[in-house]
Parts: sequence; C-alpha cells; structure tokens
Amino acid sequence: MKKAHHRIRRFCAVLIGLVFLASGLLKLLDPVGTGLIVSEYFKFFHLGFLQGTAKALGMVLSLVEAATGAALVSGVFRKPTAVVTSVLVVFFTIITLILWIAKPDMDCGCFGEAIHLSHGQTLLKNVVLLALSAAAFLPFQNFGVPRKGKYVAFFLAIPSLVFALWHNARHLPMIDFTEFAPGAELFASLDNDYQEMDGKVPTFIYERNGQRGSFTLDALPDSTWTFVGVDTLSRSGMYKNAAKPVLSFRDAEGEYQDELAVLGKVMVFSVYDPEDADWDCLRSQAAEARVCGATPLILAVPGEDTPEDVYLADYKPLITLNRANGGATYFNDGELIAKWSPRDVPGAEELKGLLDREPVGLSTDFITGRRIKAQGFALYLIALLLLL
Repeated sequence: MKKAHHRIRRFCAVLIGLVFLASGLLKLLDPVGTGLIVSEYFKFFHLGFLQGTAKALGMVLSLVEAATGAALVSGVFRKPTAVVTSVLVVFFTIITLILWIAKPDMDCGCFGEAIHLSHGQTLLKNVVLLALSAAAFLPFQNFGVPRKGKYVAFFLAIPSLVFALWHNARHLPMIDFTEFAPGAELFASLDNDYQEMDGKVPTFIYERNGQRGSFTLDALPDSTWTFVGVDTLSRSGMYKNAAKPVLSFRDAEGEYQDELAVLGKVMVFSVYDPEDADWDCLRSQAAEARVCGATPLILAVPGEDTPEDVYLADYKPLITLNRANGGATYFNDGELIAKWSPRDVPGAEELKGLLDREPVGLSTDFITGRRIKAQGFALYLIALLLLL
C-alpha cells in the first residue's frame, strides 16, 4: 500500500515537473517576449517603476520555473523542491484568480507565445496543479530518496538551461511563435491614392447568409457575397480585423509607406530601442543588402536618438517582428522568409546567395533548421532527466 502511494506521489510530481519544465523552457527560448509578459503584469498591478527590470526578472523567473521542473522530473532535493513548487503554484493561482476576476486585456503568458490561454483556462490549469501538488507533497514527509544518477542528470540539465537562455538572449528564439514567424504573409496596405487625409480608407460592404462583412478594394470577396454599399474604415480598424500580420510604418512627412515592404525582395532592419542601436552597423548592413539586390528599409521607434532619414513605426510591431534590436528580416513579395539578429546577419557574399535562392525553399530550410535544434534540445532534456 505504501509503495503504491509513493508511486502516485511521484507520478503527480513528475506531471507537475513536466508542466513547469515546458512552461519555463518555452519562456527561456524567448527572453525578450518573456520580458514583455512581465511588463504587462507590472502595468496591470501598477508597478511601473519596475519596468526596467522586466526582461531580467522574466529571465530569472523562467529559469527558476524550468529548474524546478527539472528537479521534480528527476526527483532530486525532494523536500525543498516540494516547498518551492507549492509556493509557486499557490502564487500563480492567486495571480490568475485576480486576472480571472478583473479580466484585463492581456495574456497570462504561461507558455510564452506558444500557447495562449484565456483567464478561465489559466485558472483551471493552476487549480489542477494545486490539486496535483497536494497529492504529490502532502504530508511533507517520506518523500523517498532518488538514485544518485538523478543528481548527475539534474546538474547536467541546469547548465543546459542556462546555455539555452544565454543563446536565445544573444541571438533569436529557436522557434518563432509570433505572428511574424517565417512563412507569414504581410497584410499589404492600400496604395496612398486610396487613403484620405483623415486616415480613412474606402471599404465595401457585402452580405452573405444574413452576415455582413467589410472588404478593402484589394481583398474583395467571391461571387457568393452580395454587394450592399460603400463605407469608410480607419486604418487602425482595418488592421485590427486583418487576418495577416501588419507592418505599418510612415515616412518623415507622416505618410504611410507599408506597401514598400511587399514589393519584391526587401530587407527590413527594425529598431525598437534607438538609444541602444548600432546605427553605423545598421547602415553598413543595409548598404550590403542593397548591393545584393534587396531593398533595405530601416524602421525605428520615434525618439531623440532616431535619425531623420529612417521610417517610423510603433514599438509593439517592431519588437514582435524581430526580437533583436536592429535585427534584419527578409521579405519576398510580402512573405516573411527569414530573420537574423544583428550579429547573425549574413555577409555580402552569403546574403547574395540566399537572396538568389527560391524563397519557399529558403524559408523551409530556415524554419526546419531552427525547429530541429529546439526539438532536439527539448528531447535531450527529457531523456536526460527521465532515463539517466
């Protein structure tokens, strides 16, 4: 009987550990995105004075979460791990209960950008974890002793997690779960001829089976829809309902130039923190891209350190487009093919070869290569913790 009870406790602990490990690992793979999640929590709880620590705190918390998961799965340091896990689960449950009651317009960020849960789903997840924690850790005694090999596995997993964090902080996430992932196709804005001075654009109202929809001139529906009339829609409203990601930017005169990003081969250099950007390097890389046959576009958030000869864009789209400040993103006829951090942008000769390749094949190779690395790392961790 005692043996069966011990197995149930270990089974519940391993389940919690796998959830913690997955959650922490997905956030470790995207340190910048994790920082954005923490920043949203600071805004919600009116802790704006802590905004400068969001990214660092996000990295620490995700590492703690992943390390706790590794300890639970491997079964080492069982009593202290039980205490830490219980505290974290109770803390997460309280936070998600507050979010469920307040219903703010934000994502919990439990699994980074990979999985989006509603506040109700997040609360339910944490209640289940709370029940599993009670089954795994109560009473706080007789946790058993792991094999010595499990300590070896755990102490191999921790530096692996730290390396993953360091690698993704210096480069780009191994897997991109944002709307601007490779393969995404940009929502092209209307030509400036169709834009009115007040920011309105003409839209066409169609009806089908009692339902009405608004469509722009370059995206009219098929013949099963019946034309009803013409209306206008603000640029922001049009973008809000777009099924494709939007990269909106304007020139020094305030005219939107979004269509430039969907014309042929385009290399977009995005700067969401002008103060911390290496402008000389950016201009050099942009010049090389032009020589290689691509149209370079430098997009930056307005600020005191933003040069006058670049295009201006909002912070959120730029940091979503490319997690690296000053990173490069290659589009071909509006389709996102590949992206690099500033330190990984190919040199002129390599870039020329990449731009000459067939876009779909290049995009597939780019996605596959990074996905194999991420999946290989995850399988390595699981095998290390479960089998060693």
